[in-house]
Amino acid sequence: MFKELLEALRRRPLLDQMWSEMEEMLGDAVDMYQPIADVLAGREKMTQATHDGVYETDKRINHLQRKIRKQLVEHLALAPGSDVPISLTLMSITKDAERVGDICKNLLEVAEAAKTPLCSGGPYGDRVNELLAEGEALFEPTVTGTINSDKDTACRAVESARDLARKCDAMIDDLMKDDLPTRDAVLLTLLARYLKRISLHLSNIASSVVMPLHRLDYFDEEGTPPR
Repeated sequence: MFKELLEALRRRPLLDQMWSEMEEMLGDAVDMYQPIADVLAGREKMTQATHDGVYETDKRINHLQRKIRKQLVEHLALAPGSDVPISLTLMSITKDAERVGDICKNLLEVAEAAKTPLCSGGPYGDRVNELLAEGEALFEPTVTGTINSDKDTACRAVESARDLARKCDAMIDDLMKDDLPTRDAVLLTLLARYLKRISLHLSNIASSVVMPLHRLDYFDEEGTPPR
């Protein structure tokens, strides 16, 4: 179904333009996550340039989402009943891409509050590194699978996202039983929570390739991927 929608989209210049803008949003989301992960993992130091770059990229994402939403409303008003499925799919994907940008800003706040990398030593250092790396690895198949309407890649992205979310939950459960200093426990909990939310929004995006429109965001609710 998704592939047929894309083929129809490519025959309509305005929808094709909006799809390109959606691709730009996804690319910007990757550009937001990467420098924050580098700081949290200790690969780079937090700088004002890092902070400003993340916020400027978020502004671009927000601008593109508003632009796409406005164009979709105008398109559907001028041609009622036409291109509704792909328009609603675009609306859903851009909503999740915008949310990823917002949550990346939350991760930036964690990095700024931490002062030192959360992966440097301590009982949770290795787990933080693993979660950050899995979050980084999740963007590529999500973007590629969605843009290319590649069902296998999208399915792998959704499954990886759900696995990352489970690992984030497991770390939060362990933190609740631990006796870490309050500041460390709060920062680690926030990091895990924000990574979980990013993973699930990316899962929603990838699910657009493998699920019918009315079931977007509900991939694999019963634990079995659709065939």
